[in-house]
Amino acid sequence: MHAPATKEKPEPATLVATAPHLVNAPLAALRALAVESGLSPIQTVRDFASLAMGPGKVSLDDYVRLRLFDLAYWAGCDRRTVVGQRCNRDLLVELNYRHDWYGLVDDKIASCAYLAAYGLPTAPLAAIFAPRLKKQAAHLLRGRDDLELFLERDDVYPLFGKPADGFQSLGSIALRRLDRARGQLETMGGAFVRLDDFLDDVSSHYDGGYVFERFMPPHPDAARLHGERLGTTRIVTLCDANGPRIFRASWKIPCGQNSADNFWRGNILAKLDIETGGVEKAVSGTGFDMKFETHHPDTGAPLIGAKVPHWVEVKALALEASRVMRHVPMLGWDIGAAAEGPVIIEMNETPDLFLNQFPDARGILEPDFLVFAAEQRRAAKAYEADVKRQLAKL
Repeated sequence: MHAPATKEKPEPATLVATAPHLVNAPLAALRALAVESGLSPIQTVRDFASLAMGPGKVSLDDYVRLRLFDLAYWAGCDRRTVVGQRCNRDLLVELNYRHDWYGLVDDKIASCAYLAAYGLPTAPLAAIFAPRLKKQAAHLLRGRDDLELFLERDDVYPLFGKPADGFQSLGSIALRRLDRARGQLETMGGAFVRLDDFLDDVSSHYDGGYVFERFMPPHPDAARLHGERLGTTRIVTLCDANGPRIFRASWKIPCGQNSADNFWRGNILAKLDIETGGVEKAVSGTGFDMKFETHHPDTGAPLIGAKVPHWVEVKALALEASRVMRHVPMLGWDIGAAAEGPVIIEMNETPDLFLNQFPDARGILEPDFLVFAAEQRRAAKAYEADVKRQLAKL
């Protein structure tokens, strides 16, 4: 007897819940690659195979998305140092061997509260939608009615909403105000969504928890560059016995109607000078659609030479946060340059290194990183042996 087929939930009407996935038909991709690279199909296959069988385990999607076929783009870099998406995840799960800390990192409420307890600036909490709970508490929205009453308050705007256990900004939204006459919410990007549709979406798709944070306006310099949205720098830190250090950094610059700054939404990704925080290169799109950007498409402001506000303080915050989270030695930090100073938006224990490799045109498997990785593997074995000794005493 066959089990009845489960009916998939429809996508939310007001929120983007799934990210687009690049799927290449191999033969069509190879033909396009031959045109783009100037290589013959056989040469293209050989070039891809050399990277696929290399240490970075590059897939065809990785090869296209990262423009690894473009030798001019990657000039001066050994492309075998580039890690593909699968290798990216497996490597970080291995090096961040204290998996007992993952739950803290993944939960937006818990991670912000933990960092704030150490005096680190995080996005201020406005409310939590938690329909499974019964007990009343401040800022707790226990159902659709509570959620509606909260969103009808003028004093809560602007807001940023996201799932409590979300990633890649999926399910997130930035809200400017409620237009009562129209029964619509205006987003920070200037779009409108029906209040009833948003209430239905949050209630039916995020019963595990949805977080509302006070929207933090960007530093005036950043606002002149990309408008009244909070773009973040993605800073990857490494922490070992000698303390933390900044490994890579890029700037996610929002554009269009996007409230969130994630690159996959069609935003801009900038290569940074880590010393100064200045933009050295800016790109939009990936693979065959990649374009170099010199000016912001909305404001017309020049991108090259623009600097991340509070850059010295942003770097110092990333390093201090890394010290607090020393049990997870490699982390990706999203830090916003808000008007009142740098603020941690979230941390990631398996950061997508595409965000650093692609704009830098530089892989991560370089000598300094390989030394760090070897140290972490030794530390992982020592930790496992210690756990076994402790368990043997029980």
